[in-house]
Amino acid sequence: MNCPLCKTKNIKKLELLNKNTLNLLYKKMTNIDFSYLINEDINFCECKDCRLRFYDPLITGDEKFYNALQKFDWYYMDDKDEYFYAKRYIKPENSVLEVGSGKGAFAKHLATKNYIGLDFSENAKKMAAENGIHIENEMIQDYVIRHQEEFDVVCSFQVLEHVSDPKSFIEAKIKALKTGGKLIIAVPSEDSFLKYVNNGILNMPPHHVTRWSDETFIFIAKKYNLSVESIYHEKVQKVHELWYLNTLVNNVFSQNKLIDVSLKQKVKGKIFDLISKVLIRGLKNEMLPNGHTVLVVYKKK
Repeated sequence: MNCPLCKTKNIKKLELLNKNTLNLLYKKMTNIDFSYLINEDINFCECKDCRLRFYDPLITGDEKFYNALQKFDWYYMDDKDEYFYAKRYIKPENSVLEVGSGKGAFAKHLATKNYIGLDFSENAKKMAAENGIHIENEMIQDYVIRHQEEFDVVCSFQVLEHVSDPKSFIEAKIKALKTGGKLIIAVPSEDSFLKYVNNGILNMPPHHVTRWSDETFIFIAKKYNLSVESIYHEKVQKVHELWYLNTLVNNVFSQNKLIDVSLKQKVKGKIFDLISKVLIRGLKNEMLPNGHTVLVVYKKK
């Protein structure tokens, strides 16, 4: 087993995820059987060198899987805290490449018209075109062969954690940047309450295959000769407050595990949910810790 980012074999296994239990949780959420994707038990691991947390094997979702998730209203949001923060680093005259752009929601926040998005979805390309947004259906690793050192800003939002080869993904984005250009990456933060969530299957395969901490992002800067301009942690967002409190209460009274579908845990979960709903009434913004997302801004030297 090698780390998918730094390729070392210096790996620590943290937990074994049972394939049947994981399939059961996904079927409960989507009413679809994904056992053809999750067909073996999965190790949750941590690299001792770069501190990336990842799953082995790196099982990623297919079109059927993502179509099932896109039916939920909360899955894609046009306005995100990370968008408002990222656009501070983008000038009206900048050329921007967004990798994993979806329908181009971020482009609507930008003053620049020199924007290109990359996304696998042909439907996303059609929706973007209706709003005058240019999307190409191509992998960044292929696209950069023809477009090296072409962009002032290369960005991705909630994409890196889905990628089975993060090393080549990051390297391709850096190659697309001009010297002095900005690389912007937003992902779920492993330095937040997400690290302690029980049965949070969307932070597991085949949805997420890697988990990212500030320590790992600093490792990337050193490895690829980038300077860190900013590491920004959003506060727990309104939509996540109850989830955060449930996780907090659960971890006070229970041993933290990624998956626990026991009857005991279900009963405790209902009790913790009631406690959280009481606690949330007195929750103030200044009490909130790091939220779901971290956004990192690098400068290419």
